Amino acid sequence: MTTATFSRRGALIAASAASLLPGSAFGSAATTPIIDAHIHLFDPKRPQSVPYAGPETSPTHSAGSLPATYAAHARPLGIVGAIVVEASPWVEDNLWVLEQAATNPIILGMIGNLRPENPDFAELLGRFHRNPLFRGIRYGNLWDYDLAAQSRNPTFLDGLKRLADADLVLETANQDVALLEAALRVSDAVPQLRIVIDHLPAFDPKPGDQAAYQAALRNFANRPQIACKLSEIIHPAGGAIRTDLPAYRDRLD
Repeated sequence: MTTATFSRRGALIAASAASLLPGSAFGSAATTPIIDAHIHLFDPKRPQSVPYAGPETSPTHSAGSLPATYAAHARPLGIVGAIVVEASPWVEDNLWVLEQAATNPIILGMIGNLRPENPDFAELLGRFHRNPLFRGIRYGNLWDYDLAAQSRNPTFLDGLKRLADADLVLETANQDVALLEAALRVSDAVPQLRIVIDHLPAFDPKPGDQAAYQAALRNFANRPQIACKLSEIIHPAGGAIRTDLPAYRDRLD
């Protein structure tokens, strides 16, 4: 990747952020550049196939999800760039995503998949962090990972300190109360680490979990190093999927 390419991508991010500063109005797709903060890339046609290809009912399950297809759908909506979030536990697929990004400028960065508890974490982090588009790792309720247990593992926490020292992000995946509370323990142990809570709008806590859920949100609100990503807002609830704002307004507020 050339410096010029990276600078152009940085300018797009800055332009999008500037358009959403307090005092700016929500513009139309033609006037407000948008960065999509959560997409997946995968190619099931590869010889080794893929560990994840979306729902079986989705066209991507056989056709794949690649930058050119995404760009064709996204650009007419005013989306000028996207962040890829890992869709594979295979270490080699971190490189595969970075290779896709190198030839597709709509990809502005990626959140990869590395395991801080593993002995090779420091070496792998150093290798992938050489690419400025590698912006962090995802760890949570997927691929049989267990952040609740690892949040008490000194080796895992040492890995997260390396992540923080590199100015990279930990993104948690697929929320429940145990995962929210684990994120808080991680934040206590590594206070300089930036954490992104993904898919929070899709988590509908049961009545018995509501108090713990609200307590976690209040705790997040006091920690500027923790951000909640508004991803997967539209989701199944009560046996149906609704696309109207009133169905989600209370949760978003």
